[in-house]
Amino acid sequence: MSSTANANPEVISELTKAFAFPISAYDGLVDQFIRELHEGLVYEHKMPMIPTFVYELPTGEEKGVILSLDLGGTNLRVCRTTLSGGGNFEIIHKKWTISDALKKGPGSELFAWIADRIEEFLTSDCHDPTHGGDKKYPLGMTFSFPCEQLDINVGKLLTWTKGFRGKDVIGKDVVKVLQDCIDAKNLPITVNALINDTVGTLLATTYKHPGCEVGIIFGTGTNCAYLEDQSQITKIRPDAPNFTSHTGHQVINTEWGAFGNISGALPTNDYDRYLDSHSSQPGKQLYEKVVSGLYVSELARIVFHTLAKQRKLFVEGASGTHKTDAELGDLAIKERFDGAMMGGIEADTSADLQAVGNHFQTSYNLKTSQGDRETIKYVCQLISARAARLSSVGIAALIKKRELLSKPHKVIVGIDGSLFNKYPNFRQHLEGALNEIFDAATVSSKISLINAEDGSGVGGAIAAYLACKALGQQA
Repeated sequence: MSSTANANPEVISELTKAFAFPISAYDGLVDQFIRELHEGLVYEHKMPMIPTFVYELPTGEEKGVILSLDLGGTNLRVCRTTLSGGGNFEIIHKKWTISDALKKGPGSELFAWIADRIEEFLTSDCHDPTHGGDKKYPLGMTFSFPCEQLDINVGKLLTWTKGFRGKDVIGKDVVKVLQDCIDAKNLPITVNALINDTVGTLLATTYKHPGCEVGIIFGTGTNCAYLEDQSQITKIRPDAPNFTSHTGHQVINTEWGAFGNISGALPTNDYDRYLDSHSSQPGKQLYEKVVSGLYVSELARIVFHTLAKQRKLFVEGASGTHKTDAELGDLAIKERFDGAMMGGIEADTSADLQAVGNHFQTSYNLKTSQGDRETIKYVCQLISARAARLSSVGIAALIKKRELLSKPHKVIVGIDGSLFNKYPNFRQHLEGALNEIFDAATVSSKISLINAEDGSGVGGAIAAYLACKALGQQA
């Protein structure tokens, strides 16, 4: 942690206590995480543990030319991936911004627009004489919206999120909706796989690093997908559609952001409870609210705002006993302090923390003392370090549940997301916490955290390849 020599010692003490996560708490939290993972496989639980109908992982020797698309909250990306074996691939892609009109308009128009963009991509960016006529491209679809998945290529849209409103396609199979639009344009494409970005992270990592069984995202949100024994997924009834006998394996989409929703196991404080009660889903996604980028930055803003109202921050120039919300400007408004700002503050290593002061002056028109700047950075460090330590709990729970340390090879965990890849010291804090849960020698010799590569693009392509393989088709 950085120096707090000029900060109010009582404030620092209060904050340290509020965000403390002692080593003694790890074992109990990991055990509870394992229990909730297991319960989600047995019955319908707040920890969803969703079967994905992906029954194997790539070996790295797969070869083929495959399309994929990634529909997110802001952009559409269409890719062509050439898998060449040996864990190697080449990818070309094109990205378009999704307009507000498309987001708010009929879903049929959105999917027709997607088909238009696929045609544009095929025509202008990836002419391939080996496909066309009877030879069709398989396409894997990474779709980051809630679906009831009934097979690898069947998913009914439950609801839109992220500002999309096309009610006409809610309840419909999004794969069929897209396929109909593609067929209307006579494009040589079969949409044969539907996955989310976390499953894609697992598949993309495993292609380059065979043996990987866990894929995780620590970014704006958090989630995990992993390979589970079919025999453990007892909530799937034999009379269910597309039932597969309890042999072999299946990738599970945990949706682990819901950990702690029922058990109340997570260590929280007044700031956490305020954030939860003022969120769009109070009482839900509690794990996500303590580890993901969207929420940790909002948590820091809540702390700053609270301290300012208590006359413990930004006292200089206050018109009364404390700064009013009007004087605090955007800092008093929900989600007006983001992860990039928070990471920039932690990255400031100057003695006077000039970058911290400049940021608050420029963004919020707030003057800061040296003590203010030290407190601000300390808050960011406390919250991000706790997030990293709590993130390690989920990883440790998966490793222990699957008994991965007993296997002869290293445990490989593929991780994507801005927190893990870009946030200062997040990875170091996470690895340090794993050292405390296991031991440093075990972590260094048996556990490898790998930066995932393009889960939505390459992962979607691999999902489509595996779907072809399952049907005895060539990609």
